[in-house]
Amino acid sequence: MELRQIKYFIAVAEELHFGRAAARCHIAQPPLSQQIKRLEEELDVKLFERTSRKVSLTDEGSMFLHVARDTLATLEGGIEKMRMLADGIIGKLRVGLLSSGLYTDFPKGVTAFRKRYPGIRLDIREMQSSDQSLALRAGELDVGLSHYCYADHYNLDSRTFLADRYYLAVHEEHPLARKKLAGYADIDKQPFIMFSRQHYPDAYDRAIGRYHKYGVQPRIVQEAKTHLTKLSLVAAGMGIGFVPERMRAALPSTVRLVPFDFQGDVHRTPLKLVWRKNDPSPALRCFLEVMEAFRREEENPSAIGCG
Repeated sequence: MELRQIKYFIAVAEELHFGRAAARCHIAQPPLSQQIKRLEEELDVKLFERTSRKVSLTDEGSMFLHVARDTLATLEGGIEKMRMLADGIIGKLRVGLLSSGLYTDFPKGVTAFRKRYPGIRLDIREMQSSDQSLALRAGELDVGLSHYCYADHYNLDSRTFLADRYYLAVHEEHPLARKKLAGYADIDKQPFIMFSRQHYPDAYDRAIGRYHKYGVQPRIVQEAKTHLTKLSLVAAGMGIGFVPERMRAALPSTVRLVPFDFQGDVHRTPLKLVWRKNDPSPALRCFLEVMEAFRREEENPSAIGCG
């Protein structure tokens, strides 16, 4: 059975006239009649009663008309879905999200994407940058928002989403809370909260090297996985630590952000959109196009560390 035979049958069944059905299908009447005859032979049933005056459906023909219409609708719907999938209009996208990304314009970008492409289902996963990098390379994630230091891999492409300035977070009762500008000497011997070396080894080593460069020996009293945890520990009076400006949106009432003099170092750490190199996914392409309107990339966004 061929698709064209189903279309011809539906045309004859709806017109109940071979001449009009042939004109509707843009073929001559004899070939149309031959195709209907072949269809009846294949099904081994009589679909039409034919007289010199009229054409009518048999009981079997009426039943097959429902089958034919359902079959054609299913097939055409499937073809349309394939086209929409190829155009990135439907599908699924697995998105990794660093927790501090919630305090950027990323959620606004997600909202705009969902409005523009409601047929693409987003699977948002809160993940550490290191886990995102591994998942992307393993094909378990399609795109992520992560710290820049985990975007540098030969299998990955990336672009800066936000280059954020860093501030020193201190408790409101800490003497540094009253300073307009803090410096390295101010954090010497201070109880300090940092990201763990386990999760951000390169950033940790760079930060420690920078402190040694300026003769600073902060007392690391606590390690954290997220900036939100850092702020919570600062609010509890456990110590001080660096956080990006985006965390103002989650700042506890007892914490102050103090500008810091990084002695000429660029005090910004980029967050990057990261995806697999040469990924042909139309859904990914659409996602990156929408996110372009929400990026805030500064010139020369080289960074002092990874958060």
